Amino acid sequence: MAIMQNPNIQKFKSKFCQWAQSNLPDKSVRKFASSLNQVLNKHIPDSDNFSQFMIRNLVDSKGLNISLIGEEIIIAPDNNRENLFVGVIMPSWDRGLRHICKDEHVYDAISWFFHFASQYVARSRIVDVIAALNLVYGLTCDFRGNRMAIILSKRSDTLKDEFIDAFMKETNKNSNFYHYYRAREKRLVFWINKFNSLDPYIHRISFNYLNACKLFERQFYEEAITSLDKTVDVVQQYARERMNINGTSNQRELTLTAFEMAAWEKSLLARLYDIRNFFGAHPSMSKWWDFYEIFEDDIVNFFDVVKRLIFKVVLHENTYRVVHKNPSNWSKWFADNAMMLWDAVWFENIQKHIR
Repeated sequence: MAIMQNPNIQKFKSKFCQWAQSNLPDKSVRKFASSLNQVLNKHIPDSDNFSQFMIRNLVDSKGLNISLIGEEIIIAPDNNRENLFVGVIMPSWDRGLRHICKDEHVYDAISWFFHFASQYVARSRIVDVIAALNLVYGLTCDFRGNRMAIILSKRSDTLKDEFIDAFMKETNKNSNFYHYYRAREKRLVFWINKFNSLDPYIHRISFNYLNACKLFERQFYEEAITSLDKTVDVVQQYARERMNINGTSNQRELTLTAFEMAAWEKSLLARLYDIRNFFGAHPSMSKWWDFYEIFEDDIVNFFDVVKRLIFKVVLHENTYRVVHKNPSNWSKWFADNAMMLWDAVWFENIQKHIR
């Protein structure tokens, strides 16, 4: 089926054109639909002939000696183990749009959207790595380091070899990738393969949990609790949308029951919500200086139980997958997920708050 015949593409096109009518000059609006049609009809399918490699270092990964070569991802340290590097293969949707979009305003809008969409794919694959590193090793790495390379390559039978060569050149790596996996490393590789942050629910769960860990490390304890509770809230949204769990009673209780959490785990997560409401969501009425001393033991338990919940959600997503993790055809993947990308990467939902 041609990409334009996909109903998701029709919804996406309608959304984007409506956005253009409200945000672009009238002269540019008249050219927008035609340019977008050309991009969707020809540019996106043609982009299947190319790939991009994104290679980044992970902040706070010094000393790690973990190597993995997958079909779409490479993980390895540089020779001095100063940084762990992650390389991913991403679509080339954001390349070559200038000759289609002649109007500057049209070009800006369309090229920025497809830049963000390509970026989302690359970031999602890196988030799989940093989320797994956190849950297995307790590390709070960040992909926003000081080294990044993006390399365009024509798709061919030698793509994987070119990917490895590009990774080795960028990281100045001159030794073999492979080494013996110990038990913990096997567990890490298992969870990297299980995480699918292309699914926006998994991506948001990972973001909020990692953010909670960073805040806790920096002793922003109330803020850490708020972000940790947001993690559970996204799990509840996942349960409502993907598992059709939406009753008139307590949504948290229904969600935790669906994931077979024990009674004591439910009690902890109910307490997390209460503490977040009193100290995080609103200015507390009392004991604001003593939050950590009062709840120190609880906070450690909160993190442990949310971690167990995340593992269960990730395994559920694997069984009932909606967003493919390793598609063979990126133009079809885009057609199937265009509206998901619109919600995940575009600014429509926050524009009214930007002045």
